Amino acid sequence: MYVRTEVEDGHVRKNNCDVRQLYPWEGVVVPPWNSTLCTVRPHESSKEHSHATDETFIFTGGSGTVRIGDEQRTIQVGDVIYIPHDNNHIVTNTSDTDPLTFVSIYWLQKEGAAE
Repeated sequence: MYVRTEVEDGHVRKNNCDVRQLYPWEGVVVPPWNSTLCTVRPHESSKEHSHATDETFIFTGGSGTVRIGDEQRTIQVGDVIYIPHDNNHIVTNTSDTDPLTFVSIYWLQKEGAAE
């Protein structure tokens, strides 16, 4: 069994979120994807950004909104969102008190993959 704790990993501030890197997990496995645990503080938003990776968000706590390009949706615990690469996106926590948490899984598409 391999275990890492939140205390051992700590967090960094990235794109206006508190981020804990989950994968790759050095010395354990190198999957074809990376993942982070992200927290958006109450009444804050992530930095609007895009990147070359496709991404999936799995919301695990709180509620708020996600905007991808010009489309905005309300989200809550259990919602899953897929974001194709090169699309601007932003996550907003609409709570007065509770953090908005989600797992981000991201990967590069193979050359020639269907859009």
